[in-house]
Amino acid sequence: VPAATLRQMAREAKPDGVKGAVNQVWQVTAGKAAAGRFGLKANMPDLAQQIAGAMVGDLGITSPLFPAENCTRRQEACRIAVSGGSPELSAAQLQDLLTYLSLLAPPPRREGETEGQRQTVQRGQARFAAAGCTVCHRPTLETGDAPWPALARQTFHPYTDLLLHDMGEGLADGRPDYRASGRQWRTAPLWGLGRYAEINEHEQLLHDGRARNLNEAILWHGGEARNARERFRRLPREAREELFAFLRSL
Repeated sequence: VPAATLRQMAREAKPDGVKGAVNQVWQVTAGKAAAGRFGLKANMPDLAQQIAGAMVGDLGITSPLFPAENCTRRQEACRIAVSGGSPELSAAQLQDLLTYLSLLAPPPRREGETEGQRQTVQRGQARFAAAGCTVCHRPTLETGDAPWPALARQTFHPYTDLLLHDMGEGLADGRPDYRASGRQWRTAPLWGLGRYAEINEHEQLLHDGRARNLNEAILWHGGEARNARERFRRLPREAREELFAFLRSL
């Protein structure tokens, strides 16, 4: 998604006091600041850096983007451990990972096998929009230029605006990240949510897994999402179940 599109969405007037901001982060390959897109606080500018960051931060595997070992001065065992090379992940291997993940298709929507199930999902989708959830969880975005023709100028449905939003003190972690404050989080993309429990073998949601299900995840929303949360809270049980059916269809 072009940075210009992100900035335009951030500038747009929105209801319910919703704002939205673009994080500005350091892009290693360009050697300059760029719009953040990946990560819980949009602290990575592109998929290559997201992959390389996860490799060194989560697995301790260096790459051309992050060639230094991820050891602090106090981690003596880490600093003397046998190296797998310098860097351990070659440029070609990093490119292979980038190609695979870039071209990995999102899971298809599952609206149900019967007409009744499909109607339930459709009603839930309407309730999701009426509550104001689509102000941040935007159903549709468009890509710009891309290294792969199959990804360029495409309309897709991630249910996010990729922007930072103040989610209230209840979800705050108190840790600024570039321009993201301790109360701001990137809107989580919802595509694939219906497969989340199946893939992860649990349904713990939000940045720290505190929410045990969709209902709790929504009720934890605060700050700019407060009004949408309150509309959801006032829904009768049947209407909530319809909304959940829609989310599980993604």
